[in-house]
Amino acid sequence: MSAYVPLFLAWLLFGALHSLTAATAFKQWAVKAGARFFRYYRLVYNAVALVTFLPVLLAYGAAPRQTILVWTGSEMIGLGLIVLGVVLGVTALRGYDLAEFAGWPPRQTAAKPETLRRQGLLRYVRHPLYVALLIVLAGLLVRQPTLTNLLFDGFAFLYIRIGIYFEEQKLLTVFGHQYRQYQKQVPMLLPFSKLE
Repeated sequence: MSAYVPLFLAWLLFGALHSLTAATAFKQWAVKAGARFFRYYRLVYNAVALVTFLPVLLAYGAAPRQTILVWTGSEMIGLGLIVLGVVLGVTALRGYDLAEFAGWPPRQTAAKPETLRRQGLLRYVRHPLYVALLIVLAGLLVRQPTLTNLLFDGFAFLYIRIGIYFEEQKLLTVFGHQYRQYQKQVPMLLPFSKLE
């Protein structure tokens, strides 16, 4: 099991730093540090996420590939799920300004007033990018049911679920009653589900 400790630690580092830089308190600190710095906030946030995810990928690549089932997986079904997840992810991203999402070019002012988006896949689930990512992760596990993939998927799911909680708290702060109504009308991750 010690072979998987680096994967756990890499996920822990990524999760902690990504959550810290996404926190409202950190954003408020960035505003206090000066509008000059704040205009780079989104760009720095994405750079930190990318840099801190690299150790996760390195630890994942170095971890042993020990099959956990007698079934060795299905290349076709796994790749089908991966393609489905990528298509859903690209479709979900079409509803966003990708330059703004990435933080380029840096903004001169703090931000324009936000509006609650409900178009595209957001009509069916509140977090379509996370749904797409979870489908890709399921595809990896179906393709190769190894302990490494199971742990990687488990850490990713845990981080996504915690991230959704904090993201929804932030959205409730920003949009209030409007977002609460949206939560009642649209499921979190499973389309047409009343279980969430």
